[in-house]
Amino acid sequence: MKRSILLLSLTILFFGLNGCKKYEGVGGRSKITGKLTINEKLYINGVLSQTVSYPAATEDVYIIYGTQDSIFDDKIECNYDGSFSFDYLFPGTYTVFAYNEIFHTGNSVTNNDDDYYTKEPTAKFTVEVGKNNTVDLGEIIVLR
Repeated sequence: MKRSILLLSLTILFFGLNGCKKYEGVGGRSKITGKLTINEKLYINGVLSQTVSYPAATEDVYIIYGTQDSIFDDKIECNYDGSFSFDYLFPGTYTVFAYNEIFHTGNSVTNNDDDYYTKEPTAKFTVEVGKNNTVDLGEIIVLR
């Protein structure tokens, strides 16, 4: 009887420890941090006049959990100073990116009716996060 209880306990313990694989996502103790800065080009009558830099307050930063898909899993809004942090991540591979807003001048300089903007992702940062780990991406430049 004692032997069968011991065998049953060891079997439950074995499957309990090996049955739960933690995938990328929220629930762990790691985090990814960084800072977003906007470089904005200022145009006058379709001609570049100057470029200014400032913290990307309230801009969105996106994260993709794992490598299986290319659709973002979560996003976070930057703080007043452009800093962001994705907290409580399990160990694994993550991709972090933001969007550039690119200005395209049209053909007519006089009325500016055909100027337009497009959104394109900045360089994507793919990082490996370990257990109880903080990965700092540094400064990410976003163009406007």
